[in-house]
Amino acid sequence: MSDSDPLGGSPFGEGFSFEDLAKMLGSLGGLGGPAGDPWAQARQIAQTVATEGRSEPNLDPKVRMAVEDLARVADLHVRQLPTLDLHPEARVRAVTRSTWVSESFSAYRPFLERFGEAMGEANSAMVAEAGGADPMAAMFGQMFTSMGPMMVAASAGSMIGHLAQHTLGQYDLPVPREGHEILVVPTAIDDAAADWAVSVDELRLWVLVHELVAHAVLSTPHVRRQMDALMMDFAAAFRPDPEKIAGELGDITDFGQIAELSQQLGDPDTVLGLMRSPAHDLLLPRLDALVAVVLGAIDHAVCSICEPLVSDHAAIREHLHSRQVDVAPADKFMERLLGIDITDATLRRGRAFIDGVIERADEGVLTRLWADELDLPTAAEVDAPGLWLARIGLDPEMPGGTTFEIPDDLSGLDDA
Repeated sequence: MSDSDPLGGSPFGEGFSFEDLAKMLGSLGGLGGPAGDPWAQARQIAQTVATEGRSEPNLDPKVRMAVEDLARVADLHVRQLPTLDLHPEARVRAVTRSTWVSESFSAYRPFLERFGEAMGEANSAMVAEAGGADPMAAMFGQMFTSMGPMMVAASAGSMIGHLAQHTLGQYDLPVPREGHEILVVPTAIDDAAADWAVSVDELRLWVLVHELVAHAVLSTPHVRRQMDALMMDFAAAFRPDPEKIAGELGDITDFGQIAELSQQLGDPDTVLGLMRSPAHDLLLPRLDALVAVVLGAIDHAVCSICEPLVSDHAAIREHLHSRQVDVAPADKFMERLLGIDITDATLRRGRAFIDGVIERADEGVLTRLWADELDLPTAAEVDAPGLWLARIGLDPEMPGGTTFEIPDDLSGLDDA
């Protein structure tokens, strides 16, 4: 099975007829249909990719204890930050890659299922609308409806498996998770420390601080609600466009081309690109702004802790920055599905907002980001921190900022 063909080869053979195609599409079914449970298969794919098909040993108890000892140090420092509120039940758990896959599959599955449902609904409507007037549109719609969910599940399994090969914790992508258990992968951390020629203990501590800070931000109720809602809406907004599909994939004049078509549809980038809708253009500014602020706040907090604590801080931060923006195509699937596009510009934008707020007011003002959903900055305010400060009632012209409170009782105010 190749990365570009997550379904393990074309289901089409030579001498294929339209009647054969109709029978095949009718027998495949959707998620949980006669073809079996694609999600069980996807989980198996993820485990195989993560471990490269080999048996993974249990985590060394000494390594687990060392990580837990450092986790207590990281936890103490994060809880001392006045701008963040780490949940009392937050705790770090050191796991193997296989365990990370199992836990992460459950976290990502709701988004993947929503994408599959939306795709099925849209394709069914497309088939009904086409009717007999446009056999090609009907065929594409039926093909996406029947095969799409399996492609999504198989691609998701491959994607999660690839992420597990090198992920250091659970917040490589800023996707909120249930509960307050925070996963780190010591094997991956140790491998990265060797590759980057940095201290293992320092990289472990840096990663632990990052994961705890990220959890403090992403588990904030209104931040989590916003992130979940925007990413779920983005995943649900994909809509097949028959004209675009035909234009990109070319006209099919004989069914010998069906095998080539199935190869193209096995590429998740192709599938998602053919299903981009105008709704995505409306969602992206809000999602980009929120992701930038979240990543900027996390980076600021991690730097404030690790700069005086970790001698290899600058090198570690530079390596991890490169990992965030230089993502392999196999790992881009989830980002594209959820609308998360982490680039140099994203990271600079988020950090510029945080720095701008601190320069105009003080660091304590950052607590307002996590106080209320209405206090989250708009896309325009992320690029103009002064506008955000003014809207939440802080005067950027006054040293340290001053709050303007509207009194509950306005009856005593002069009409003039």
